[in-house]
Amino acid sequence: MASHTFSQKKFIPTPPEKGSFPLDHENLCKRYYFNYMTCLRKSDDDNSKCRSEAKEYLSCRMDNNLMEVTPFSKLGFQDDDKTTKSTNKQ
Repeated sequence: MASHTFSQKKFIPTPPEKGSFPLDHENLCKRYYFNYMTCLRKSDDDNSKCRSEAKEYLSCRMDNNLMEVTPFSKLGFQDDDKTTKSTNKQ
């Protein structure tokens, strides 16, 4: 017996909820990225030990319009809610 596929719903792709995550082609936040990755390696990939490095990296991305400015509380950082310029500017 032949199966028919014309009764299936058409798949319509939807964009991600938060939009795209632009690449840092100009290496504006490369230093913060490497600090975070180095911390992960030293801590056996335990990201809870690298929260300050992750926060600096995300702050750099927000400061350079590589991601939407978002309160840190919405990014999983409950201790600080700053979305202004980072104190560790390049």
